[in-house]
Amino acid sequence: MNFPNWDGVTQQTTAEGPKKFEDLHRAITMAQIAKAASVSQGAISSMLNDRNYGIRVSEKTRTHVFKICREMGYIPNDLRALVRMYPELGGFSLLIANNLPGGLTSPMISRIASATILALPTPDQALSIAFYDPAIDYLAEGTNAPGSVSTFVDSKFLVVGQPNLSLLELLTRRGLPVMLLGSDVALPGVVSFLPDYALASKLAISHLNKLGHTNIGIVSGPFGSSDPKILDFNRGVRLACDELGLKIDAQHIVYSDLTVEAGRVALDEILARTPQPSAVFCMSDAVALGLIERAQTQGVSVPENLSVIGCGDDFEAQMIHPQLTTIRLPFEEMSRQAVAEVDRIVHNTTPLLARKIFVPLSLVERASVAAPKSN
Repeated sequence: MNFPNWDGVTQQTTAEGPKKFEDLHRAITMAQIAKAASVSQGAISSMLNDRNYGIRVSEKTRTHVFKICREMGYIPNDLRALVRMYPELGGFSLLIANNLPGGLTSPMISRIASATILALPTPDQALSIAFYDPAIDYLAEGTNAPGSVSTFVDSKFLVVGQPNLSLLELLTRRGLPVMLLGSDVALPGVVSFLPDYALASKLAISHLNKLGHTNIGIVSGPFGSSDPKILDFNRGVRLACDELGLKIDAQHIVYSDLTVEAGRVALDEILARTPQPSAVFCMSDAVALGLIERAQTQGVSVPENLSVIGCGDDFEAQMIHPQLTTIRLPFEEMSRQAVAEVDRIVHNTTPLLARKIFVPLSLVERASVAAPKSN
């Protein structure tokens, strides 16, 4: 296989020495490619220029034609077509939903961006960053795709935030893999990297039980929620209780929207229960902060009277209550795995499949938990 160096010289050689990029391009015509691939020249042009031209080209045909082009050593003179044909030569792009609070200043985005940059295969590679609107139909005519999606110079995409199905489909239609961080979409070509929320609950319950807590309260998401994250959290609680032989009374489960205000309300509900839990696992740091804040006003000492564990290892939560024990979400590890996976796929021309990868979390033990007072 013949790949161009970025100075315009290919790795193909002849008796006279290496061929120039432009010489190789002129040596192979679209007619020759069309004949070798048994498709029309119009279909070839449509694929190379990423235009419809009224010609429907299936994914199977696109894969076949690009395979023929690579075998023939065809090098397009257009960088966009080059990247589509040889995605391993394209750059990395981080696409961020524009409705994420804080944007680039968000601690979560900062962690992801930093880890992604450090994980790039070579130190001289650049990472482009662009925002997308989760509500826009990027497949609609006249709609401009964000950043490097519209310039065609990148081929390895990491997406963070609320998924936009049209954007994902736009990329996968080009035969490009997409790594989705923190969300799950069952679309061929999309690999979803997800925190193992079930493990988060197991880590929290197991840690509290190891300290001697058997009467544990849970602040879960909204009652009846279909959010996969909440369902996984709840499944982890059940698994942990089954493994440890614990029984969490239904009256000790508080359903909330996992906000700070919900945490304040949850504390009042927990104090009204008999017997009162000696520890609480909150499925977000925000609700844990609200619960601790309310405990302070009610004369309930944390952790002497009530141990509290949150989830998220949120930067703002740390600033407000630096002693909060929490479950750290694996943003850095998800980023590292996503970079390695998308690079592996494009270099090995792996078939695009929908996959889901769960990334383990870790417990960060601080001073908001202790053994129950009776012990």
